[in-house]
Amino acid sequence: MRILMIAMPWQGLDTPSSALGILGPCIRKNASDWTIDTLYANLRWAEHLMRESDGAITTAHYGDVADQVFHGVGDWVFTPALYDVDTYKVDEYAQFLEQRDIDPALPVEMQRHARAFVRDLAAEIAADPPDVVGFTSTFMQNVPSLALARELKKRVPGILTVLGGSNCDGAQGPALHRNFEQLDFVVSGEGERALPALLNRIARGRSVADVPGLSWRGDDGRTVVNPPAQGAIPFALVPAPDYDAYFRSLERSPVRHHVSPMLVLETSRGCWWGEAHQCTFCGLNGSNIDFRSKAPERIAQEVRDLAERHQVLDMVMVDNILDLKYLDTAMPEIAALDCDLRIHYEIKSNMNREQLSKLKEANVLFVQPGIESLSSHVLRLMDKGVSAAHNVRMLRDGQDVGLNVTWSILYGFPGETEDDYRRLLGKIAALEHLEPPTGAWRIALERFSPYFEDPGQGFMFRRPSEIYDFIYEVPRDELYDMVFFFDTSVQGISGAIEDEIKQACEEWAKAYPHSSLSYWLDDRGRVVIEDRRASWPEEVIELDEVRSNVYLGMFQGAALNGVRRRLAESGHDVAEADVEEMLRSFVERGLAFEDEGRYVSVAVEIDPYRRKLIEGKEVMACR
Repeated sequence: MRILMIAMPWQGLDTPSSALGILGPCIRKNASDWTIDTLYANLRWAEHLMRESDGAITTAHYGDVADQVFHGVGDWVFTPALYDVDTYKVDEYAQFLEQRDIDPALPVEMQRHARAFVRDLAAEIAADPPDVVGFTSTFMQNVPSLALARELKKRVPGILTVLGGSNCDGAQGPALHRNFEQLDFVVSGEGERALPALLNRIARGRSVADVPGLSWRGDDGRTVVNPPAQGAIPFALVPAPDYDAYFRSLERSPVRHHVSPMLVLETSRGCWWGEAHQCTFCGLNGSNIDFRSKAPERIAQEVRDLAERHQVLDMVMVDNILDLKYLDTAMPEIAALDCDLRIHYEIKSNMNREQLSKLKEANVLFVQPGIESLSSHVLRLMDKGVSAAHNVRMLRDGQDVGLNVTWSILYGFPGETEDDYRRLLGKIAALEHLEPPTGAWRIALERFSPYFEDPGQGFMFRRPSEIYDFIYEVPRDELYDMVFFFDTSVQGISGAIEDEIKQACEEWAKAYPHSSLSYWLDDRGRVVIEDRRASWPEEVIELDEVRSNVYLGMFQGAALNGVRRRLAESGHDVAEADVEEMLRSFVERGLAFEDEGRYVSVAVEIDPYRRKLIEGKEVMACR
C-alpha cells in the first residue's frame, strides 16, 4: 500500500518539513506494508504563481505571505479552492488588511490562482492515486490542506485522508474532523507512533479505536475521538530526519535558483522553563510542554550526516529552548566537526558570556533568546524568570561574542503601565549600538497559553480571532474549538505610547549600523571607553581606578550593594553616596543600563591589540 505525504503552502520554501522528514523513517520502520511518496506542494505553488504571473509573483512574495501568520493571509488565499468559488470575501478582507497597514494587492492576486492550482494538483495525484494522503498542518496550512483533500475526495472517493500537526493539537483536531467531511482521520498529538499504528490497522482492515489521539468516524458517521497517548514520546524513538524528497524536489524545481536551502533539525521538544513557569502569553508547546532532549552523542553525527548528504551548511534547530547540558556535551562535538556551519538556536536570555562563547565555537551564529522586554516589571508579568539587566547583558554579550540576536518587544500584558514604557523610551539611546528589536507587537491570545487557560489572569472575554471570519464557514462554537488565535479585550498600554514604542524601535534600527560603544583596559588595568553611537557625542572616556572598578563590577549586572562590596574587596573605601553618584553618572551618560536598581555596563569589550587605523582613525578590528 502507498501513502503520499504532502507539505502544503505555506511551508517555507527554503526548509524541508521536519514533520515529514521524521514521519517517513517512522513509517518505514513500523509500518513495513507501506511505501512512501512525498510531495512538496509548497514548491509547486511557488512555481505555479511564477508561471501564471509571468514572473511577477516571486519567491520573495511567497515569503511575504508566509510571514503573515497573525493575519491569516495564507489561509485566506486558498478559500476559493476550499469552497469551490472564483473568489471569496475579497472586498471585506482587503479592507481588513488595509486597516492594519497591509497592502492587500498581493494576496488578492494570489487568490485568483489558488483554485486552478488545487484542481491541477488533485488531477495529477488522482491519475495514480495512493491509498492514503497525509497532510501536516502548522499555522496557515489548514485551508490549503482542506482544499486539496476536498478535491481529491471528489475525484477519488475511496482515497483516505489524514491530517496531523500542531494545528490538530488538543480540541482543534476533533473540531476539524467534525466540520470537514473530506478528512477521514485526524491525529492529535505526536505522530511518530500514531501514524504508523493507523496505517497498520488500515492495511490489515482492523479497527482504529485504539490509535491514541485519533479522530475518526463511526458507523453512524459521527466523529469518534480516541483518548490521547499516555505520556510524551521518548526522544530515543524520534529518528533522524530524511530530507531526500525535499532536495530532489528542489533540484527539479524552477524556483531552485531563488531559494537558499537550510536544514532543519530537532534536538528537543517542550520547554524546560515552561514545565515549571510557562510564559503567560505562550501557547507554542501546545498540550504537551514536557521537556525531552536528544542524547547529546547523536547530535553532532546527525549534523554531519545532514550537511554532508545535502551539501548545506545552514541549519535551523527547531527546539523551543536549548538544553543547557549541550553546552558541555553536544556543542564541543559540533565544534570539532571543523566545518563552516551556520546554526540557529532558540535559547534563554540569562545565558552568560562564557555560555554564549561555547555556542559560537560550535558555529551557532544565530540565536533567538526570547528577550521580549527590557522592563523587569513587564518580564515578571510574563513569568520569564529574567530581569531587564539579564536581557541587556544578553544583547551586549551576543554582540561581543559575534552572535546575531533576533528579538522583539511585546506589550499588552495585564498589569503593565505606561510608566513601564516611558522609562524604557528614556533608556533606548544607550543601547543603539546593540542588536535592535525587529519591532514592537501587541501579544495575541493563543490557545494553550496560561492567559487562555485561565481567564482570571486578565483576558476574561475572548472570541475566535476576526481573521477566521474571512476563512471558515463553521458555527461559532465549533470555531472556538478549532482555531489557535483569539481576539480579546485590550490590556496594558494603548494609544499614543504604542506608536512611540514602535517609532523608537525603528529609530534604533536606523542608528545601529552607525553606532559602536567599546571598551578596553589600558596598561594600568583602567577602563577606556570609545563612544561612536549615533545619538551621543563622539569621544574617548578614560576612567580612573575607582570608576574602572565600578564599571567592571557591572559587567554581569549588579546592585548598589554588590558594587560597594567589590570596591571594598579591592581596597577602595568609597562612601555610599559617592558610589550612587558614579552609578547615576554612568546611566546618564548612556554607559550603563539600570532597571529596578540593577545596573549593567553596556560597552562591548574589545582587545586594544586588535584595533587598526583606517584613514587615520582608530576603529575596532573585525572579529
